[in-house]
Amino acid sequence: MNSQNGDGTTIADRFDGVEALLRRYPDIDAAELEQLRRWFRKEASAFEVASLASKADLYPAYSAFRAEHIDRFRPVDWGIAFFALMAFVGAVIALLAMK
Repeated sequence: MNSQNGDGTTIADRFDGVEALLRRYPDIDAAELEQLRRWFRKEASAFEVASLASKADLYPAYSAFRAEHIDRFRPVDWGIAFFALMAFVGAVIALLAMK
């Protein structure tokens, strides 16, 4: 039984499409790049990501895409890190002030 995504395509078809895009990476257009980003961030299971990463012929394109678009810190990530650091510093200062 093939499960279907909301757009009517099967998950296997979607996986094959992502694999084909990665094979062409970085020679893809902006819409295709957005498809890859969305798939990795919102649709892919850990098994699917591991399946792509384990293909030796696909690994160079896969690792380049991940490094450039998935694994890097985005501005929102920096903001979260900043506020977490400020909360930690505030807690340390509060503890030191109690002594």
